[in-house]
Amino acid sequence: MMEEMMSDETNEMMAVLDEHLRVKDDEGRTVLQVALLATVYFEDAYKTEVREAVVSCCEDYFRRCGHRLRWARHPEKRLMEPYGKGKASNPRAWLLGFGEDESFSLIYHGAEYERGASSFLVHALGGEKRPFVDLGFFRAAFPLLWFADSAESFPEVMLEMCRKLKPSSGYGGIGVVESPDSSISSLCEPVVYDWAQKFPGLEADYPISHSIWLRKGRGGNGGIKGVNWLTVLGERWVEEMGGADKIEADLHALDERFIARRFDGGVMIQAGARPQLGNAERNVWPELYVKLSKYLKPIRITEHRPFQYGGPGLRFDLERSEAWLRRFDDR
Repeated sequence: MMEEMMSDETNEMMAVLDEHLRVKDDEGRTVLQVALLATVYFEDAYKTEVREAVVSCCEDYFRRCGHRLRWARHPEKRLMEPYGKGKASNPRAWLLGFGEDESFSLIYHGAEYERGASSFLVHALGGEKRPFVDLGFFRAAFPLLWFADSAESFPEVMLEMCRKLKPSSGYGGIGVVESPDSSISSLCEPVVYDWAQKFPGLEADYPISHSIWLRKGRGGNGGIKGVNWLTVLGERWVEEMGGADKIEADLHALDERFIARRFDGGVMIQAGARPQLGNAERNVWPELYVKLSKYLKPIRITEHRPFQYGGPGLRFDLERSEAWLRRFDDR
């Protein structure tokens, strides 16, 4: 466990990020910030057993962080209500009652007001039964220092998610959390782009869009989005890379700091003892992320629609979005 713990130097860096990598509105409310962010994608979101796994992951989060949540989105009205005071706060009571022909969407967060951004977040989406493969997603965020003095670690929490959801792919590390309100998040798009250019290890995360391109972003075929501190490969991608034994051997030969953790249905790869951001302005790149990205290049997607669709300013247009997916290739 000790090697999972962050050093004092890392804690200090994380505290600086937590304070300064955030955007506030005119009333001083946070509408954009960084957090420890885990995102996984899964198939068959219409099935009862998959929805049960989603509910279980929500309940795990509530046990850890429910006291820090303030808002929950109503499943039918799609409007925010205070967490703990309405139907939305008990997904077991409503999600498992949905039919296979119904999609679901849930959001829980701890921001000061309903349209704010918080490092306490659960966000999931799953479609109805369709005649083609459709990916749902589950994502959870924690403050950067949440696990610094905890008996459990962020990798353990994400591995627990993988055991329950058996995802096709996923990633976890330091990522950007935006407002759930599209009118607010669109205003912050240039800031997200700027942060992502400065810090190559920072995850720019747009799972609703990614879930589509994970199915066809590799010359019309599926693939994984890319790598971060934690990178999840489902069974299909494990097999395409030669199997779990080969992956473990390859990673050990590549760098002994890699850790491969197996779960029923896949492998979660940990790139070192702690997350790395890098700094492109100083030409400092997360070494293990670069190595892992190059190793997994055969199964990474290269095609994607623009991450962002806002107005003026530098944003993730088509060219910049696809360039971000390849950002480690020439390092």
